[in-house]
Amino acid sequence: MTITVYLGTGGVGKTSLAAATALARARAGDRTLVLTTDPAHRLRTALGLEPGAPEQLVPLDPPAPAELWGAMLDVRATLDDAVRLYAKPAAVDRILNHSIYATIANSLVGMPELMAVERIDQLIRRGFENIVVDTAPSRHALEFLDKPMFFAGLADSAWVKLVGRAYRFAAASPFGLFSRASVDMYARVEAILGANLVREILDFYSLFVSIAEGYSARARKTVALLKDPAVTSFRIVSTPQKAVADSSYFAAELEKRGFPTGAICINRLWTETATATPASGLEQDLMDWYGAVQASQQAAVRAVTEGHAASIVRVPELAEDVEGIESLEQIARFLG
Repeated sequence: MTITVYLGTGGVGKTSLAAATALARARAGDRTLVLTTDPAHRLRTALGLEPGAPEQLVPLDPPAPAELWGAMLDVRATLDDAVRLYAKPAAVDRILNHSIYATIANSLVGMPELMAVERIDQLIRRGFENIVVDTAPSRHALEFLDKPMFFAGLADSAWVKLVGRAYRFAAASPFGLFSRASVDMYARVEAILGANLVREILDFYSLFVSIAEGYSARARKTVALLKDPAVTSFRIVSTPQKAVADSSYFAAELEKRGFPTGAICINRLWTETATATPASGLEQDLMDWYGAVQASQQAAVRAVTEGHAASIVRVPELAEDVEGIESLEQIARFLG
């Protein structure tokens, strides 16, 4: 199997390249899914997905040897699936209907990043041979690699395990109230948040602790796959104006975390060369301007090429607003 992750700032054509890569893989005969973690609807527009469903089979004409699927990251649906898959059967309804669960699923900061890694694991288990990930258009996109490992470390800590596993026993014990009152930690937290809220949180976590520990193990396994260059390729997408800064930033951040940079895609290059001699001063000025911009773009490409020994992918004719499958076909053939 392969995982391809596209990184880049906004407006560089990252979603179009991700969709086209997935299309090329499906045309080659692999069951492929492209997943976007971007809350915007760019992928839905590019693939013609219907609103509502978190993942859909994309109809291709002519049909491909394998299936192409498109998916929007649905945080709540992904977390619900994890609960149904990994919670003890007797605890599933209690977790899903718990008031704290709704708050965590819908409002907790960092949940999209945590669930992106969980969703990748779910897709692998469902048998997709190729997964293409379109990350949110931001320099903070790498948080989807950082936050799961932070949470895994927290969930695996001895203190968190003790609190999660010991609370239900303490709450059921006739000495439960005395035990909590005798522990300064509980007294301080209850003074800040209120005793009822603290007990509700601890009650939820005592149910959820096995899910959290299971998530920790799955996140570590998935992140290990993302670090394996035999499985995963990170592709940095930029435009000539941003190429030097973007490639340097993302390549350095990936290297710092131990993730492989597979390619740098420089998009929207001006490649047409004027052949006719302008007949007027205005036309000459326009061609001079075009030539200057083209020269600056070529200089940026040279700088990126000289600065990075990684594979450089150049897509010179990618339109600014590729929205349909017919347009993606041309890019897919190039990438394939």
